[in-house]
Amino acid sequence: EKPKQQKKKALNRKPLYATGAKNMPYDNVVRLIHEAYEVKILADQKDDANNRPRQSFTDFLRDFLVRKYGLKSIATKHLGEIVGSIQKHSDQSVIRLFGVISGMLDQQTWSPRTSDFVLNILRKTCDIEGRPVTTISEWLNGDKEAGISEDAAIFAASEVSTSRLSFMPISDNELAEIKLLPKNDVGGLLVHDFLLWTFDFLMSGRRRVKEGFMQLFVANDKNGDGVLEFGEFAALIKLIIPSDPTFELDERKVSALYDEAATMDDDDDDDSISKEAFAEMACTHTLVCPPEYIPPARTNLGNL
Repeated sequence: EKPKQQKKKALNRKPLYATGAKNMPYDNVVRLIHEAYEVKILADQKDDANNRPRQSFTDFLRDFLVRKYGLKSIATKHLGEIVGSIQKHSDQSVIRLFGVISGMLDQQTWSPRTSDFVLNILRKTCDIEGRPVTTISEWLNGDKEAGISEDAAIFAASEVSTSRLSFMPISDNELAEIKLLPKNDVGGLLVHDFLLWTFDFLMSGRRRVKEGFMQLFVANDKNGDGVLEFGEFAALIKLIIPSDPTFELDERKVSALYDEAATMDDDDDDDSISKEAFAEMACTHTLVCPPEYIPPARTNLGNL
């Protein structure tokens, strides 16, 4: 049997990257980033139209580089060079944005939802402003201060924040923060700064919902021992399943969720689950936390 820590990593599927012997030049990385965004959004649209699951951004990136460079060995070499450049230039908005949605930076916060959320907002802003997705790379590479209107940014963020990709809808106070983001010379919101803000919003929502799930756990820990046994877990899961009709909950699904949560604990006890592990599992599977347990929103998301 594999050690618990190895099982935990396999279940969470956090991205693993190796740094190359040298760094890819900054300008080359930026051009590649924008090309990857365009190709990924187009691939997502095709998957959605054919009712297929979307490919995770990390898996997509490796396939994208193989198609671009022709050989897996050359693609792997360039990927390592990209990782090094991302780490070196992580203070730049365009680089940091790609780093967090690819998992090259902040690996512990990465999930497939991260890139889906951010790139859906980018696609939505293009739709609103009448910009074809097939021109994203040309647009972003041709204008180092590419901007979007406040109205497009607010509408896109509002709409995507009500989808299952988000942990909660965006509030009026959070929408007001968008207007304070950096702008270019013609008054447009700088695209990468805006998208980084949406990432911060998503992570803030995740923290709040996770705290809510932990409070829910405490409220339903009937004997107060700080852990849930299977019976307690199964009863609690039934309270937080999403209304999505595609989410089917049967005994096998409950058992699978229980096993997954148990592997997220740091101890060796597979017979019970801590509040931290329960909350992590619930967030991963987009379960629904009752709003009365969720703490209020924080402000200044960009400074988190």
